[in-house]
Amino acid sequence: MLFNLLEVSALNPLSWQNIKPTFTILWQGLLAIFVVIGLIIVAVKLITFFVKKAENAGKARKEKANNLSAGPEDEER
Repeated sequence: MLFNLLEVSALNPLSWQNIKPTFTILWQGLLAIFVVIGLIIVAVKLITFFVKKAENAGKARKEKANNLSAGPEDEER
């Protein structure tokens, strides 16, 4: 039993064998964070693009409807 306690104390938290796997987890986690942030940025840009496009289409429809309701008599003047 004493040997088991001594072996446990040999586990040094600062040994390279213990730190090396943590770097793998670290870079994977950081990469995942940046990928998610990038996806959020792309989603927001797409949403704003489509909202602006829809607003412009709505304005064009209103202008077209106003021009049609004005009639051809008003356009000739």
